[in-house]
Amino acid sequence: MDRGRYYWVKRVPKRFRRVVLGVSGRPVQQLRVALNTDSKTVALQKSAIIEAAKLAEWEALASSDPGSARQHFLVAQKLAQSRGFPYKPFSELLTGPIDDLAERLISLENAIDKPVVLDAVLGLSGVVLPDLAGVLKEYIDLTRHRHLKKSDGQRHRWALPRQRAVKNFLTVMGPGSARPVDEISRADALKFRAWWFDRVANGMAPGSANKDFTHLAEIWNTWTTLTSHDLPNPFAKMALANESETTRPPFSRQWVAERLLAPHIFDQLNAEARDIFLMMVNTGIRPSEVTDAPLTDFYLQEDIPFLRIAPHGRELKVKHTRRDIPLLGVSLEAAQRIMGRGGVQRYAGKAGGWSAVTNKYLLNNGLKETLSHTAYSLRHYVEDELLAAGVDDRIRADILGHKYHRPNYGQGGGLLGRYGALMKIAL
Repeated sequence: MDRGRYYWVKRVPKRFRRVVLGVSGRPVQQLRVALNTDSKTVALQKSAIIEAAKLAEWEALASSDPGSARQHFLVAQKLAQSRGFPYKPFSELLTGPIDDLAERLISLENAIDKPVVLDAVLGLSGVVLPDLAGVLKEYIDLTRHRHLKKSDGQRHRWALPRQRAVKNFLTVMGPGSARPVDEISRADALKFRAWWFDRVANGMAPGSANKDFTHLAEIWNTWTTLTSHDLPNPFAKMALANESETTRPPFSRQWVAERLLAPHIFDQLNAEARDIFLMMVNTGIRPSEVTDAPLTDFYLQEDIPFLRIAPHGRELKVKHTRRDIPLLGVSLEAAQRIMGRGGVQRYAGKAGGWSAVTNKYLLNNGLKETLSHTAYSLRHYVEDELLAAGVDDRIRADILGHKYHRPNYGQGGGLLGRYGALMKIAL
């Protein structure tokens, strides 16, 4: 207080001293602002508002990078908001309500010598959009609520193909590809499609190309919607014909019994990878349902030994994936060995790593029934065997974690019903 009037006085934090300047243009260590009141209550209210605005302004100034147009634009947005205005480009202010422009001009009475503040409040920086890599970063942040139940590994696997799609596009665009997204044209997208078409013509799967197109289109749609940018999607409707693609074929029962379960056939594969594979033989469970299962989900001392498939800090593929799977035959023996070693360790949370190692082993040792077969073909083998054995649709769905498309009454026979079904096909 000075002469009965209150002032807001604050010592400038060290990290802001290079950007908080006095009338001389030099950094200041303390700031003093008249509150124009002799009321302590009013003074406290005004002080809180001023302090919040000043700190926001200083944070924005401190994060400014004069060499980056996008960063300068983001700083301008923060500065405008710290002074009580949404950022609007100057062209929009000129054609908008005159009162809005007048209020902004009045607020700049004491900021005529601060170009960065003028730019922000009057929208002189225009609107600078991020490049595609920047959009991807913002997209991941904007959609983080979708992945709250995913484990770190699942989030990584989700992000990887989207990052790959953006990287592929930027590589094809070549030098100068890091330009604002509003400068990406349909012609650019079609150039990318042509690049993929050449790769498909030389043996690449059309599905790989279509995944890139799908990811880019979805990233674009989501980002433009959530950031209110009205931009046409250049990546829409780019899919290549996919007629040659088929689902993974199932192993035949004879191949499983005579080749995959032959004595010592997996002696050169590490024990954990072998046992994860063998757990699939009589269950059809997904590899990740074993690699992500904690030791507490192995119920091997029960009358009917089973593996419980539950979230445990990760996101299940779909709700009906949660289930108990009876273990018998070679799958039970494999589970017992895993449990005896203290659970899955080497491939815990790393189903992708397990798949790479196991599929390479199958290929190098002549264990692929055809070149199209993979370790995952065991899942399709179990599905076909259950169907051939006349197992009820509901029980098949419960075993494999599929959605059941009829009214869902009761438990479909429960664990005992699933055990009886798997007994019909067990090896």
